[in-house]
Amino acid sequence: MNPRAANALLGAAGILLTLGAWELVARSGIVSQSVFPAPFHALATGLAKVPLADLGGHVWISLQRIALGFAAGALLGVGLAVAGGWYRTFGNLVRPVVELLRPIPPLAWIPMAIVWFGLGEPSKVFVIFLGAFFPVLTNTWKGMANIDPTLLRAGQTMGLSGPELLLKVAIPATLPDIATGLRIGWGLAFGVLVAAELIAAESGLGYLIMNARQLGEVEVIILGILVIGAANLVTDNLLARVLARWLNRSSEGSLP
Repeated sequence: MNPRAANALLGAAGILLTLGAWELVARSGIVSQSVFPAPFHALATGLAKVPLADLGGHVWISLQRIALGFAAGALLGVGLAVAGGWYRTFGNLVRPVVELLRPIPPLAWIPMAIVWFGLGEPSKVFVIFLGAFFPVLTNTWKGMANIDPTLLRAGQTMGLSGPELLLKVAIPATLPDIATGLRIGWGLAFGVLVAAELIAAESGLGYLIMNARQLGEVEVIILGILVIGAANLVTDNLLARVLARWLNRSSEGSLP
């Protein structure tokens, strides 16, 4: 068995063991099932209240919001970090602003998102954008700051300088940190999804969870939470595979 398959089996076993332990605790009577229902009962009841077609629609809408916010955060984060890490004057100008804004949680921006963008889709995408932007920016900037000087000197001895040195040496050397930032940013985009969909949403997994809270439907809440986790798990694995292939291709074409 190859290592990837073995890791997948171990991961699946861990999930099943966790669900099994949850099932046992819930059915033991230690905690009331009205507050902490057994997972398989919650899934069955939740799916009875939210048909698969409706659930799929909520998932699709949430994924669209996440994809848009993440794409904007990734593009701006990488671009700003590369520019700030390569051009010292620009970096010294921008870095204090980044450090000022970075600790502010995306939830704190919700009132301003509503003021700036209203109650429509842009405000939701903006909150998700904030969740993805700073991890991508921080990791890319770290990569740019820690490029091995030997690589830069090797590029210079081959006649590279300025933008050509940046594109052919500096950015390829930073790709592992960019990939790390992208994966963290993708996970945090999911993490702020529910908060983003508090903004007058009428669809999406965050809306499904908050609407179920108002109706006291604990099973639907658990269903929504588990679906968010499953969607993140699947898409993160897909992203990891894409990034691994990207890094392999980039390393094959890098300087010796």
